[in-house]
Amino acid sequence: MRLCRFTLKSDDTKQPRLGLLQEDGIRDVTTVATSLPPLHWPVPPGDHFLNHLPKLRPQLEALSISAPLIARADVSLLSPVANPGKFICGVGNWNIHKAPLGMLGFLLKVTSAAAGEGDGVQLRWPDRTTLHEPELAIVIGKTCTNVTEAEALNYVAGYTCALDMTMKEEKEFFSFCKSFDTYGMLGPCLVTADEIPDPSTLSFTFRINNELRGARNFSDLTGSPAQLVAYASTSMTLYPGDIIMSGTADVGPVVAGDVMTIDIPRIGRMDVPVTISRLAR
Repeated sequence: MRLCRFTLKSDDTKQPRLGLLQEDGIRDVTTVATSLPPLHWPVPPGDHFLNHLPKLRPQLEALSISAPLIARADVSLLSPVANPGKFICGVGNWNIHKAPLGMLGFLLKVTSAAAGEGDGVQLRWPDRTTLHEPELAIVIGKTCTNVTEAEALNYVAGYTCALDMTMKEEKEFFSFCKSFDTYGMLGPCLVTADEIPDPSTLSFTFRINNELRGARNFSDLTGSPAQLVAYASTSMTLYPGDIIMSGTADVGPVVAGDVMTIDIPRIGRMDVPVTISRLAR
């Protein structure tokens, strides 16, 4: 199942909608959200939709055939995860870095950085260098803590493409540099874990303005997706919607006018424009 969130380009209200991404377009399955139980304060941790995804799947599967079909060109794709609780960003984590997982750890990104293809990367500080980091995002589906590597993937909802954008630090800390609005780019959809039993078999290509800048297989990660989940869970409880980013081996600058393309077969392709934010300083 390939879950996405989107707005209709013809809708001036820009109301987020829920969809199933298919080869011929997007099935609008927003009505499924009415089956979610009501929320009351204090709101429990975790993304509300992903928390209840197993119960909603029968309705989603039924609507995957009968729901209205919308052309992808008529929508703007949002982050497929509406409410990530935290971004946990792998550091390096590729064999070319010659360091074991236990020495790498993680950096963090604030959740307001989350964005989708339709948002694009918006440069708030265009006078400074922003770097691209194409990665795989692992999306947690069930609450867990201190899990083993063998059981870790049982707690994953699915996978999506990620661009862990980072402003090149001069005197700021990494977490600040990763936390600008739109610097947590996810999409085009969340492919549920049942469709990808072994995420280490995935590969990606990354281009800027159609020029190849990276092509790798996630089997070359120092810490596999299962190890990343298990390692993160030794220090923090993971909740549905939490995002673990794989780490990158391909870092370089982007400028306004660039279009970044990350393509992970079996997940999808995301074309992300880079612009200067209207809130730029």
